Amino acid sequence: MKIFIIKSHDGRLLGKDLAWVDGANANLIFTAQHRDVALNQLIELNAKDIHLRAEITECEADKKGRPALVLDAAALPSDMPSEAPANADQVSAA
Repeated sequence: MKIFIIKSHDGRLLGKDLAWVDGANANLIFTAQHRDVALNQLIELNAKDIHLRAEITECEADKKGRPALVLDAAALPSDMPSEAPANADQVSAA
């Protein structure tokens, strides 16, 4: 089943209490079954904050109707280990 969520420019998601959350708890994320409901909510948010840059994102829902989110690499915390560069083992010849 497809549902719609609202994501800000910095990757945070709109919560059910209309505050921005990090999305770690799927139960707290605002969801809409119809795009027009999500669009109306986005318009209401933009009326309150004209500098808001947010978008409606379509995603799959799990069995309980919560968004099944896939975090991209940019959304991971900076303290998570990342892959070492390919030339990390090479010694500089200079």
